[in-house]
Amino acid sequence: MTLVKILALTLLPRLLVIAAPDKDMFDLKVERVRTLRNQPGDLHIDSKGVTFRSRDGKTSITIALKDLRQADVADPRALRFETYEVQKWKPVERREYAFHAQPDAPVEELAQFLAARLQRPVVGHYPEGSQFRVAVYHRRTLGGTSGMLEIGQDSIQFVSEKPADSRTWLYRDIETIGRPDSFRFRVTTNRETYMFELKSEVSEAAYQLAWTKVYNLEKSNR
Repeated sequence: MTLVKILALTLLPRLLVIAAPDKDMFDLKVERVRTLRNQPGDLHIDSKGVTFRSRDGKTSITIALKDLRQADVADPRALRFETYEVQKWKPVERREYAFHAQPDAPVEELAQFLAARLQRPVVGHYPEGSQFRVAVYHRRTLGGTSGMLEIGQDSIQFVSEKPADSRTWLYRDIETIGRPDSFRFRVTTNRETYMFELKSEVSEAAYQLAWTKVYNLEKSNR
């Protein structure tokens, strides 16, 4: 085999990845989470909304994208879609549908797809460009995970050793950030608060970039 052919075969997969169009629909085998017994079926997500059809044909659920209030796709075993509709017997709570998908469900692509089409926050993670990175630890009620805190022009990310704990927060969705001291950093949205223990200090340039983006100081200074 000639050198030219070897190079062509080596580069072909990369070229195909680059040329591949963005995914614009998702079909997942899921179980709808219910109190008494989960319901197997198919979940379809596209630019129109979210549709679930049970395997036995008895249940069909459709949520238009404009009616989707919250989407949590961080964990494939706990996909959650919340609507604006209130529950009949619990008027203080919104109607929510939860699904168990396969562990290899493309949650990163799904999070990016929804974030590009919803003006509401999307809970999940997908790769974004970053300028600053620092090693951190995120403590939860039970345990915690290590990872990298990444700050860029469009978002703050936490890339965790445990994928379901990873997050991509677009600046538009962040309510506040904080730095209580040199070795803690906080990100708050309307859905959750992450408090990080920093393994080294966040640079002043990184914090100022995030602060400017979160509080729209670029616009106010024009």
